[in-house]
Amino acid sequence: MTEQEKPDAYSGVPWVHVDPQVARAHPKGRLTPALHVISVYLVLVGLLKLWLFAGAGYAPGVILLGGLLPVLAGVGLWLRLPWAVVVALVMAGFNLYAFVRNVGANPDVLLLFDGIVSVGIIFYLVEGDRPNLIYRHRYRKYSVLDGDKDGD
Repeated sequence: MTEQEKPDAYSGVPWVHVDPQVARAHPKGRLTPALHVISVYLVLVGLLKLWLFAGAGYAPGVILLGGLLPVLAGVGLWLRLPWAVVVALVMAGFNLYAFVRNVGANPDVLLLFDGIVSVGIIFYLVEGDRPNLIYRHRYRKYSVLDGDKDGD
C-alpha cells in the first residue's frame, strides 16, 4: 500500500492527491459562500484588531501578530493559497492563547466569541472536503466504502 492509498486515521478513507491546476479547474475547487464569509470575517476582524491594538498602545509584535495574521489568512483563503490554512491555524492558536490568558483578569465575551469562531474555522478548513481540495489539493476516495477499489 503506497502512502497515497493509506487510509485516513479518523475516517478510514484514503486521500487522493491531485495537481493544484486540477483542483482549481474542478467545480468543487471554487470558493463556497461559507469560504467567502470566512475570508471576509478574517479580514474585517484583522483590520479591527490592528486598529484597536494600535489605539490601545500594544507592542508592535502584538499588533502585527494579532491583527496581521487574520488579514493574511483571509486574503490567502480568498486567493486559494495553500499556506493560508497554516496561517489560520497559527492565528487560532493566538486567539485561544489570548482568551485563556485573560480568563482570570478580564473575561471578555468578544475573546470567547473570537476563540470559538477560530476553532470552528480551523475544523472546517482541516476536515472539510471542499477546503481540502482547494487548499491541500486532495480529496477523499469514498468509493472505497462501497467496495469499489478502482473507481474514484
